[in-house]
Amino acid sequence: MRRLFLLICLLCSAVLSHSDDEMPVIAYIGVPGWRNVEAEFKTFSECGFTVSLNTYTSLDTLLKACDYAEKYGVKIIGGCQEMFDEPQRAANALKDKKGFYGYLLKDEPSLLEIREMNEEMQRLKTVDSTHTFYVNLFPNYYPEWIEPSQTAKSYPEYVHALAQTPCRQLSFDYYPVTSAGIRSTWYNNLEMIRKVSIETGKPFWAFVLSMPHDVPSTPDTYYPQPNIGSLRLQVYSNLAYGAQAIQYFTYWTPGDVQGLHFHDAPISPEGQKTNTYWLVQRMNRELKPVAKLFYGARVLSVGHLGTIPDGTKAVTEAPLNISRLEIVGKPGAVVSQFEKDDHRYLAIVNKNHKGSMKVLIKKKNNIPRYVTKLLRERSMKSSYTVPAGDIVLFRLN
Repeated sequence: MRRLFLLICLLCSAVLSHSDDEMPVIAYIGVPGWRNVEAEFKTFSECGFTVSLNTYTSLDTLLKACDYAEKYGVKIIGGCQEMFDEPQRAANALKDKKGFYGYLLKDEPSLLEIREMNEEMQRLKTVDSTHTFYVNLFPNYYPEWIEPSQTAKSYPEYVHALAQTPCRQLSFDYYPVTSAGIRSTWYNNLEMIRKVSIETGKPFWAFVLSMPHDVPSTPDTYYPQPNIGSLRLQVYSNLAYGAQAIQYFTYWTPGDVQGLHFHDAPISPEGQKTNTYWLVQRMNRELKPVAKLFYGARVLSVGHLGTIPDGTKAVTEAPLNISRLEIVGKPGAVVSQFEKDDHRYLAIVNKNHKGSMKVLIKKKNNIPRYVTKLLRERSMKSSYTVPAGDIVLFRLN
Protein backbone atom coordinates (compact mmCIF):
# COMPACT_ATOMS: atom_id res chain seq x y z
CA MET A 1 0.00 0.00 0.00
CA ARG A 2 2.82 2.42 0.89
CA ARG A 3 4.54 1.74 -2.47
CA LEU A 4 1.26 2.48 -4.28
CA PHE A 5 0.88 5.75 -2.35
CA LEU A 6 4.42 6.84 -3.24
CA LEU A 7 3.85 5.96 -6.90
CA ILE A 8 0.67 8.08 -6.97
CA CYS A 9 2.56 10.99 -5.40
CA LEU A 10 5.30 10.74 -8.03
CA LEU A 11 2.77 10.65 -10.86
CA CYS A 12 0.94 13.68 -9.49
CA SER A 13 4.22 15.54 -9.19
CA ALA A 14 5.07 14.75 -12.80
CA VAL A 15 1.73 16.17 -13.96
CA LEU A 16 1.99 19.37 -11.96
CA SER A 17 5.67 20.27 -12.31
CA HIS A 18 7.20 22.11 -15.24
CA SER A 19 10.83 22.30 -16.24
CA ASP A 20 12.78 25.48 -16.96
CA ASP A 21 13.87 23.99 -20.29
CA GLU A 22 10.26 23.74 -21.50
CA MET A 23 8.58 26.27 -23.72
CA PRO A 24 6.65 28.74 -21.54
CA VAL A 25 2.87 28.45 -21.76
CA ILE A 26 1.69 31.76 -20.37
CA ALA A 27 -1.70 32.86 -19.11
CA TYR A 28 -2.32 36.57 -19.48
CA ILE A 29 -4.50 37.35 -16.46
CA GLY A 30 -3.59 34.15 -14.68
CA VAL A 31 -4.51 33.66 -11.03
CA PRO A 32 -5.51 37.16 -9.83
CA GLY A 33 -4.15 38.66 -6.63
CA TRP A 34 -7.56 38.68 -4.96
CA ARG A 35 -7.70 34.87 -5.35
CA ASN A 36 -4.11 34.41 -4.21
CA VAL A 37 -4.64 31.00 -2.60
CA GLU A 38 -2.84 27.70 -3.02
CA ALA A 39 -5.79 25.81 -4.51
CA GLU A 40 -6.02 28.23 -7.44
CA PHE A 41 -2.44 27.51 -8.47
CA LYS A 42 -3.14 23.78 -8.43
CA THR A 43 -6.07 24.32 -10.79
CA PHE A 44 -3.93 26.62 -12.93
CA SER A 45 -1.13 24.05 -13.25
CA GLU A 46 -3.58 21.26 -14.07
CA CYS A 47 -4.77 23.31 -17.06
CA GLY A 48 -1.27 23.01 -18.52
CA PHE A 49 0.03 26.52 -17.95
CA THR A 50 3.56 27.18 -16.76
CA VAL A 51 3.50 30.96 -16.19
CA SER A 52 0.80 33.15 -14.63
CA LEU A 53 0.90 36.82 -15.65
CA ASN A 54 -0.75 39.47 -13.48
CA THR A 55 -0.47 42.83 -11.81
CA TYR A 56 -0.65 42.87 -8.00
CA THR A 57 -1.78 45.43 -5.47
CA SER A 58 1.47 45.14 -3.53
CA LEU A 59 4.90 43.57 -3.53
CA ASP A 60 3.88 41.37 -0.59
CA THR A 61 0.98 39.92 -2.60
CA LEU A 62 3.31 39.22 -5.52
CA LEU A 63 5.83 37.49 -3.26
CA LYS A 64 3.08 35.30 -1.82
CA ALA A 65 1.95 34.35 -5.34
CA CYS A 66 5.53 33.32 -6.18
CA ASP A 67 5.57 30.97 -3.18
CA TYR A 68 2.31 29.29 -4.24
CA ALA A 69 3.50 29.08 -7.85
CA GLU A 70 6.75 27.39 -6.83
CA LYS A 71 4.86 24.69 -4.95
CA TYR A 72 3.01 23.68 -8.14
CA GLY A 73 5.93 23.99 -10.52
CA VAL A 74 4.79 27.19 -12.22
CA LYS A 75 6.11 30.75 -12.22
CA ILE A 76 4.89 34.34 -12.07
CA ILE A 77 5.34 37.27 -14.42
CA GLY A 78 4.16 40.01 -12.11
CA GLY A 79 3.94 43.72 -11.72
CA CYS A 80 3.38 45.98 -8.72
CA GLN A 81 3.78 49.67 -7.97
CA GLU A 82 6.89 49.07 -5.89
CA MET A 83 8.75 48.09 -9.06
CA PHE A 84 8.51 51.72 -10.15
CA ASP A 85 8.52 53.51 -6.79
CA GLU A 86 11.17 51.37 -5.05
CA PRO A 87 12.87 49.35 -7.81
CA GLN A 88 15.86 48.36 -5.69
CA ARG A 89 13.71 47.00 -2.85
CA ALA A 90 11.37 45.18 -5.25
CA ALA A 91 14.22 43.59 -7.21
CA ASN A 92 16.04 42.54 -4.04
CA ALA A 93 12.88 40.84 -2.77
CA LEU A 94 12.12 39.05 -6.05
CA LYS A 95 15.49 38.08 -7.48
CA ASP A 96 15.90 34.88 -5.44
CA LYS A 97 12.29 33.71 -5.67
CA LYS A 98 12.13 30.36 -7.50
CA GLY A 99 8.51 30.99 -8.47
CA PHE A 100 9.33 34.30 -10.14
CA TYR A 101 9.77 34.47 -13.92
CA GLY A 102 9.94 38.17 -14.70
CA TYR A 103 8.85 41.77 -14.28
CA LEU A 104 5.55 42.82 -15.87
CA LEU A 105 6.00 46.38 -17.11
CA LYS A 106 3.53 47.29 -19.85
CA ASP A 107 0.92 45.95 -22.24
CA GLU A 108 0.61 47.56 -25.68
CA PRO A 109 2.90 50.55 -25.15
CA SER A 110 3.46 53.43 -27.52
CA LEU A 111 6.93 54.07 -28.90
CA LEU A 112 7.45 56.83 -26.34
CA GLU A 113 6.42 54.49 -23.50
CA ILE A 114 8.90 51.85 -24.70
CA ARG A 115 11.69 54.40 -24.47
CA GLU A 116 10.55 55.49 -21.01
CA MET A 117 10.36 51.86 -19.82
CA ASN A 118 13.93 51.33 -20.92
CA GLU A 119 14.97 53.45 -17.94
CA GLU A 120 12.79 51.38 -15.58
CA MET A 121 14.36 48.17 -16.86
CA GLN A 122 17.87 49.54 -16.39
CA ARG A 123 17.12 50.42 -12.74
CA LEU A 124 15.76 46.96 -11.99
CA LYS A 125 18.58 45.30 -13.91
CA THR A 126 21.23 46.87 -11.67
CA VAL A 127 19.90 44.64 -8.85
CA ASP A 128 18.46 41.68 -10.78
CA SER A 129 20.08 40.69 -14.08
CA THR A 130 18.66 37.16 -13.99
CA HIS A 131 14.96 37.62 -14.67
CA THR A 132 13.31 38.90 -17.82
CA PHE A 133 11.21 42.01 -18.37
CA TYR A 134 7.79 41.67 -19.97
CA VAL A 135 6.44 44.20 -22.43
CA ASN A 136 3.76 43.21 -24.93
CA LEU A 137 3.40 45.04 -28.24
CA PHE A 138 0.37 46.04 -30.30
CA PRO A 139 -0.49 43.97 -33.39
CA ASN A 140 -0.05 45.59 -36.78
CA TYR A 141 -3.80 46.20 -37.25
CA TYR A 142 -3.92 48.83 -34.49
CA PRO A 143 -2.81 52.36 -35.43
CA GLU A 144 -1.58 53.20 -31.93
CA TRP A 145 1.96 51.96 -32.62
CA ILE A 146 2.43 54.78 -35.13
CA GLU A 147 3.44 58.08 -33.51
CA PRO A 148 4.69 60.53 -36.12
CA SER A 149 6.01 62.83 -33.42
CA GLN A 150 8.12 59.94 -32.12
CA THR A 151 9.52 59.00 -35.55
CA ALA A 152 8.01 55.49 -35.76
CA LYS A 153 7.63 55.12 -39.52
CA SER A 154 6.78 51.43 -39.68
CA TYR A 155 5.65 48.49 -37.60
CA PRO A 156 9.10 46.84 -37.75
CA GLU A 157 10.62 50.04 -36.40
CA TYR A 158 8.17 49.88 -33.50
CA VAL A 159 9.26 46.28 -32.80
CA HIS A 160 12.92 47.23 -33.11
CA ALA A 161 12.42 49.84 -30.36
CA LEU A 162 11.57 47.07 -27.90
CA ALA A 163 14.46 44.95 -29.15
CA GLN A 164 16.83 47.75 -28.18
CA THR A 165 15.82 47.52 -24.50
CA PRO A 166 16.98 44.86 -21.97
CA CYS A 167 13.75 42.94 -22.70
CA ARG A 168 14.89 39.46 -23.77
CA GLN A 169 11.91 38.61 -25.95
CA LEU A 170 9.58 40.29 -28.43
CA SER A 171 6.00 39.69 -27.30
CA PHE A 172 3.06 40.80 -29.41
CA ASP A 173 -0.65 40.05 -29.44
CA TYR A 174 -2.73 39.26 -32.50
CA TYR A 175 -6.18 37.65 -32.53
CA PRO A 176 -6.81 36.41 -36.07
CA VAL A 177 -10.04 34.41 -35.71
CA THR A 178 -13.13 36.63 -35.89
CA SER A 179 -16.78 36.08 -36.75
CA ALA A 180 -16.01 37.64 -40.13
CA GLY A 181 -13.16 35.20 -40.84
CA ILE A 182 -9.37 35.24 -40.45
CA ARG A 183 -7.77 38.69 -40.30
CA SER A 184 -5.88 39.29 -43.54
CA THR A 185 -2.73 40.78 -41.97
CA TRP A 186 -2.02 37.99 -39.46
CA TYR A 187 0.66 36.15 -41.38
CA ASN A 188 2.27 39.42 -42.45
CA ASN A 189 2.52 40.36 -38.77
CA LEU A 190 4.20 37.02 -38.07
CA GLU A 191 6.58 37.63 -40.97
CA MET A 192 7.59 41.04 -39.58
CA ILE A 193 8.04 39.78 -36.01
CA ARG A 194 10.10 36.82 -37.23
CA LYS A 195 12.32 39.11 -39.33
CA VAL A 196 13.08 41.44 -36.40
CA SER A 197 13.63 38.42 -34.16
CA ILE A 198 16.27 37.08 -36.57
CA GLU A 199 17.89 40.49 -36.99
CA THR A 200 18.18 41.13 -33.25
CA GLY A 201 18.68 37.58 -31.95
CA LYS A 202 15.72 37.95 -29.58
CA PRO A 203 13.02 35.23 -29.62
CA PHE A 204 9.39 36.19 -30.08
CA TRP A 205 6.35 35.20 -28.05
CA ALA A 206 2.90 34.96 -29.64
CA PHE A 207 -0.70 34.81 -28.47
CA VAL A 208 -3.77 32.58 -28.71
CA LEU A 209 -7.25 33.91 -27.99
CA SER A 210 -9.09 31.87 -25.36
CA MET A 211 -11.79 34.38 -24.37
CA PRO A 212 -14.70 35.46 -26.59
CA HIS A 213 -15.43 39.20 -26.69
CA ASP A 214 -16.44 42.04 -28.96
CA VAL A 215 -14.23 43.78 -31.51
CA PRO A 216 -14.34 47.46 -30.51
CA SER A 217 -13.54 48.85 -33.95
CA THR A 218 -16.21 46.79 -35.74
CA PRO A 219 -19.58 46.58 -33.94
CA ASP A 220 -20.92 43.77 -36.13
CA THR A 221 -17.80 41.60 -35.69
CA TYR A 222 -16.79 39.65 -32.60
CA TYR A 223 -14.23 37.14 -31.40
CA PRO A 224 -16.14 33.85 -31.20
CA GLN A 225 -16.03 31.06 -28.69
CA PRO A 226 -12.82 29.10 -29.42
CA ASN A 227 -12.89 25.46 -30.46
CA ILE A 228 -10.07 22.97 -30.91
CA GLY A 229 -9.65 23.95 -34.57
CA SER A 230 -9.23 27.66 -33.87
CA LEU A 231 -6.84 27.01 -30.97
CA ARG A 232 -4.73 24.65 -33.05
CA LEU A 233 -4.56 27.09 -35.95
CA GLN A 234 -3.17 29.83 -33.71
CA VAL A 235 -0.81 27.63 -31.68
CA TYR A 236 0.68 25.72 -34.60
CA SER A 237 0.95 28.71 -36.96
CA ASN A 238 2.84 30.59 -34.25
CA LEU A 239 5.18 27.64 -33.73
CA ALA A 240 5.71 27.22 -37.47
CA TYR A 241 6.94 30.82 -37.61
CA GLY A 242 9.30 30.22 -34.69
CA ALA A 243 7.45 31.44 -31.58
CA GLN A 244 9.29 30.43 -28.41
CA ALA A 245 6.36 30.89 -26.02
CA ILE A 246 2.60 30.48 -26.37
CA GLN A 247 0.44 32.97 -24.49
CA TYR A 248 -3.31 32.84 -23.91
CA PHE A 249 -5.60 35.81 -23.57
CA THR A 250 -6.89 35.05 -20.98
CA TYR A 251 -7.09 32.41 -18.20
CA TRP A 252 -9.31 34.30 -15.74
CA THR A 253 -12.28 36.23 -17.14
CA PRO A 254 -11.91 39.89 -16.21
CA GLY A 255 -14.79 42.24 -15.59
CA ASP A 256 -16.24 44.10 -18.56
CA VAL A 257 -13.75 46.63 -19.90
CA GLN A 258 -14.84 49.42 -22.25
CA GLY A 259 -17.85 47.47 -23.43
CA LEU A 260 -15.81 44.52 -24.74
CA HIS A 261 -18.14 42.02 -23.02
CA PHE A 262 -15.47 39.53 -21.98
CA HIS A 263 -16.89 36.10 -21.19
CA ASP A 264 -16.10 32.39 -21.00
CA ALA A 265 -12.35 32.40 -20.50
CA PRO A 266 -11.21 29.12 -18.85
CA ILE A 267 -12.10 30.52 -15.42
CA SER A 268 -15.22 32.65 -14.87
CA PRO A 269 -15.08 36.04 -13.08
CA GLU A 270 -16.28 34.24 -9.93
CA GLY A 271 -13.51 31.62 -10.12
CA GLN A 272 -15.39 28.65 -11.61
CA LYS A 273 -14.15 26.41 -14.43
CA THR A 274 -15.96 27.02 -17.71
CA ASN A 275 -16.18 24.71 -20.73
CA THR A 276 -13.21 26.63 -22.13
CA TYR A 277 -11.05 25.36 -19.25
CA TRP A 278 -11.32 21.78 -20.51
CA LEU A 279 -10.75 22.88 -24.12
CA VAL A 280 -7.57 24.79 -23.22
CA GLN A 281 -6.39 21.92 -21.01
CA ARG A 282 -6.81 19.58 -24.00
CA MET A 283 -4.85 21.97 -26.21
CA ASN A 284 -2.05 22.36 -23.67
CA ARG A 285 -1.73 18.61 -23.18
CA GLU A 286 -1.41 18.23 -26.94
CA LEU A 287 1.03 21.13 -27.13
CA LYS A 288 3.41 19.96 -24.41
CA PRO A 289 5.28 17.24 -26.36
CA VAL A 290 5.06 19.12 -29.68
CA ALA A 291 6.55 22.24 -28.09
CA LYS A 292 9.70 20.28 -27.20
CA LEU A 293 10.45 19.96 -30.90
CA PHE A 294 10.05 23.70 -31.56
CA TYR A 295 11.60 25.09 -28.37
CA GLY A 296 15.14 26.17 -29.17
CA ALA A 297 14.71 25.25 -32.84
CA ARG A 298 15.87 27.49 -35.69
CA VAL A 299 13.29 28.14 -38.39
CA LEU A 300 14.98 28.05 -41.79
CA SER A 301 12.06 29.00 -44.01
CA VAL A 302 8.33 29.63 -43.88
CA GLY A 303 6.09 29.67 -46.94
CA HIS A 304 2.49 29.11 -47.97
CA LEU A 305 0.68 26.69 -50.25
CA GLY A 306 -2.74 27.52 -51.64
CA THR A 307 -3.78 31.10 -50.87
CA ILE A 308 -0.71 33.33 -50.40
CA PRO A 309 -1.50 36.06 -47.83
CA ASP A 310 -0.16 39.58 -48.41
CA GLY A 311 3.39 39.98 -47.16
CA THR A 312 4.19 36.27 -47.31
CA LYS A 313 5.91 33.94 -49.81
CA ALA A 314 4.75 30.93 -51.73
CA VAL A 315 6.55 27.60 -51.37
CA THR A 316 8.43 27.24 -54.65
CA GLU A 317 10.80 24.35 -53.93
CA ALA A 318 10.26 20.91 -52.46
CA PRO A 319 11.69 20.45 -48.95
CA LEU A 320 14.89 18.50 -48.34
CA ASN A 321 14.63 14.85 -49.45
CA ILE A 322 11.03 15.40 -50.65
CA SER A 323 10.15 15.12 -54.36
CA ARG A 324 6.47 16.06 -54.14
CA LEU A 325 4.46 18.21 -51.75
CA GLU A 326 0.89 19.24 -52.55
CA ILE A 327 -2.17 20.10 -50.54
CA VAL A 328 -5.85 19.63 -51.30
CA GLY A 329 -8.11 22.07 -49.52
CA LYS A 330 -8.65 25.79 -49.04
CA PRO A 331 -7.23 28.19 -48.00
CA GLY A 332 -4.09 26.02 -47.91
CA ALA A 333 -1.16 25.50 -45.58
CA VAL A 334 1.74 27.08 -43.75
CA VAL A 335 4.93 25.16 -44.56
CA SER A 336 7.90 25.53 -42.23
CA GLN A 337 11.35 23.94 -42.29
CA PHE A 338 13.36 24.13 -39.07
CA GLU A 339 16.43 22.66 -37.41
CA LYS A 340 16.68 21.05 -34.00
CA ASP A 341 19.49 18.87 -32.60
CA ASP A 342 21.24 18.50 -36.00
CA HIS A 343 18.05 17.37 -37.73
CA ARG A 344 15.87 19.22 -40.19
CA TYR A 345 12.10 19.01 -39.78
CA LEU A 346 9.08 19.89 -41.86
CA ALA A 347 5.86 21.28 -40.33
CA ILE A 348 2.67 21.70 -42.36
CA VAL A 349 -0.24 23.57 -40.75
CA ASN A 350 -3.79 23.48 -42.09
CA LYS A 351 -4.91 27.14 -42.41
CA ASN A 352 -8.57 26.12 -42.33
CA HIS A 353 -9.83 26.18 -38.72
CA LYS A 354 -13.20 24.74 -39.74
CA GLY A 355 -12.35 21.83 -42.03
CA SER A 356 -9.72 19.23 -42.88
CA MET A 357 -7.03 19.33 -45.55
CA LYS A 358 -5.15 16.59 -47.38
CA VAL A 359 -1.36 16.57 -47.75
CA LEU A 360 0.14 14.62 -50.65
CA ILE A 361 3.82 13.95 -50.10
CA LYS A 362 6.49 11.80 -51.74
CA LYS A 363 10.01 11.22 -50.45
CA LYS A 364 13.14 11.04 -52.61
CA ASN A 365 14.76 8.33 -50.49
CA ASN A 366 14.21 6.33 -47.31
CA ILE A 367 15.51 9.05 -44.97
CA PRO A 368 12.39 11.17 -44.21
CA ARG A 369 10.14 9.95 -41.41
CA TYR A 370 6.71 10.93 -40.16
CA VAL A 371 6.76 12.32 -36.59
CA THR A 372 3.72 11.96 -34.34
CA LYS A 373 2.66 14.64 -31.84
CA LEU A 374 4.23 12.47 -29.15
CA LEU A 375 7.48 12.78 -31.14
CA ARG A 376 7.54 9.14 -32.16
CA GLU A 377 8.84 8.40 -35.64
CA ARG A 378 6.93 6.30 -38.14
CA SER A 379 7.31 5.34 -41.80
CA MET A 380 5.97 7.96 -44.18
CA LYS A 381 2.73 7.49 -46.08
CA SER A 382 1.91 9.17 -49.37
CA SER A 383 -1.01 11.19 -48.01
CA TYR A 384 -2.25 12.58 -44.70
CA THR A 385 -5.55 14.09 -43.70
CA VAL A 386 -4.90 17.07 -41.43
CA PRO A 387 -7.85 18.12 -39.21
CA ALA A 388 -8.97 21.73 -38.87
CA GLY A 389 -6.08 24.00 -37.82
CA ASP A 390 -3.87 20.99 -37.12
CA ILE A 391 -0.24 20.23 -37.88
CA VAL A 392 1.63 17.32 -39.47
CA LEU A 393 5.34 16.80 -38.83
CA PHE A 394 8.21 15.07 -40.65
CA ARG A 395 11.92 14.58 -39.98
CA LEU A 396 13.76 15.23 -43.25
CA ASN A 397 17.30 13.99 -42.47
